[in-house]
Amino acid sequence: MKVRIRNQIQFDEQVEQIDQRYDGEWMQKGSYCYLVFKNEENEQVVLKFHDKELTMTRFSTPKSLMRFIKGGKSVVDIPTPVGMQQFITETSHYQVDLKKQVLELHYQLRTRDSEQIFASYQMEISWK
Repeated sequence: MKVRIRNQIQFDEQVEQIDQRYDGEWMQKGSYCYLVFKNEENEQVVLKFHDKELTMTRFSTPKSLMRFIKGGKSVVDIPTPVGMQQFITETSHYQVDLKKQVLELHYQLRTRDSEQIFASYQMEISWK
């Protein structure tokens, strides 16, 4: 199976388009769906989701965990060149279509202290 992640990232006035494809697998356990693949750095990535929430775990050193809640906010710890930093994900659009095999996610990554927007993302994850 192929996992495709298309992402439009906006930092200030700069916009970057990313299109990544990975070999992976899809499975369903109970009400959760899972996509598992290895990224370009050979780290295992697990996407666990249902119709209201997505958890993205990257098994790097240190492990990276991001959580996205439909219409909500979540505190996340992200490894950066200056160490672990806390951010807030604020999800404005979240839609899963299992028949079309696509998940759409629009969110802002905000600094935890000042709530300033670090970047805005429009992501589409598909699997075929």
